[in-house]
Amino acid sequence: MDNSDKFTYGLIILIFILSVMAFREFIGVIIVSGSFAAVLMPAHRYMCRYARPEYSSFIITFLVGFLVIVTLYVAASVIYQNGDYIVDMIFSIVSWINLKIFPEMSVFMETPPDMIYSLFSDLTLSFKESALEYLTLMPIMTIKIMIMFLSLFLFLVYGDRIIEEIKGIIPCNCLDDISILKKSVSDMLYAIFNVHLAVAVVVFFVSFPVFYLLGYGHILFFAVVSGILALIPVFGPVFLIAFLALYAASISDWGGLFIILIFAWPLLCAIPDWWMRPVLMGKRASVNAVLMFIAFFGGIAAMGLLGFIMGPIFVALMLAGYRILIEKSKKNA
Repeated sequence: MDNSDKFTYGLIILIFILSVMAFREFIGVIIVSGSFAAVLMPAHRYMCRYARPEYSSFIITFLVGFLVIVTLYVAASVIYQNGDYIVDMIFSIVSWINLKIFPEMSVFMETPPDMIYSLFSDLTLSFKESALEYLTLMPIMTIKIMIMFLSLFLFLVYGDRIIEEIKGIIPCNCLDDISILKKSVSDMLYAIFNVHLAVAVVVFFVSFPVFYLLGYGHILFFAVVSGILALIPVFGPVFLIAFLALYAASISDWGGLFIILIFAWPLLCAIPDWWMRPVLMGKRASVNAVLMFIAFFGGIAAMGLLGFIMGPIFVALMLAGYRILIEKSKKNA
C-alpha cells in the first residue's frame, strides 16, 4: 500500500466518522430499518419475480409503515385511556395484601404494598406526562419515521448488492467469523420478528374470547397488554397471569380465578411459550429467554423504544463475539 492509498483510505474513514457524528441522532433509526429489511428481504425477492425491485420495495415499505403506525397508535391510545383502570386494579391488590399479610404493620407505618402502590401511581402519572411531552417532539419524530421508511425502501432495493460488495472486500480467512456474526444476528431477528411477533398476534386474538369469558370488561385493553407481553418469552405471559390471579383473589372472584388458571394460563401463557415458540423456531438456535428479557428491557431503558429492536441486536452481536473468541481460542490451543 503506497502513500496515496493510505491517504485515500484515511480520507474515507474520516468522512465516515464525520458522517456518523453528523447523523448520530438517526443511527438508531437506520439500524432499525436495516433490521426490518433483513427480515423482509425474502418477501422482496419473491415479489421481484413479478415486479420491478423498486415497485416491490415500495409496496412492502408502504404496508409495513401502515401496519406499524396503526398498531403503535392503537396500543398507545388504549393503554393511555385505561391508565386509571390499571391504578384501580393495583390498589385493589395492594389493599387485599395489606388486609391479609400486613394488618398490624399498616397501623404504625407504610407497608411494602403501600410503597408499591405509590410507585405504580407515580409511574402512571409519569407515563401520562411523558405522553404529553412526546407530542411536543412530533416534528423530529416525524422526520425520524420518514427516514426509517425511506431507508427501508433503499435497503430492500440495494440490500443484496451491498452485501455482495462487502463480501468481496472481506479477507477469505475472516468469512467464517462473519458467518457466525450473521447467524447470531439473523437468529435474533428471526426470533423477534417472525416468532415472537407471530406469537403476539395469535395471543392478541385469542385474548378476546378469554377476557370476554372472564367478564372484567376492558377487553381491548387486556388484549393489547397480552399481545405486548407475549413479545417477551416466558416472563411476559407469566407476569400477566400472576397479576390477573392476584386481582381476582383481591376482589374474591373465585370463578374468575378458576377461568384464569384453566383457560387464560394455558391459552395465553403455556401453549404459546411451550409449544408455539419451539415449533416456529424449528432448527434455528433458540434464544435464551433470560437474555431476551435483558435485551428487551435493557435496550428500552438505554435507548428508548428503539431499544426494543437494537437491544436484542447488540446482545446477539456480543454473543457472536463471544463464540468467535471461543473458536479462535480452541484453534490456537
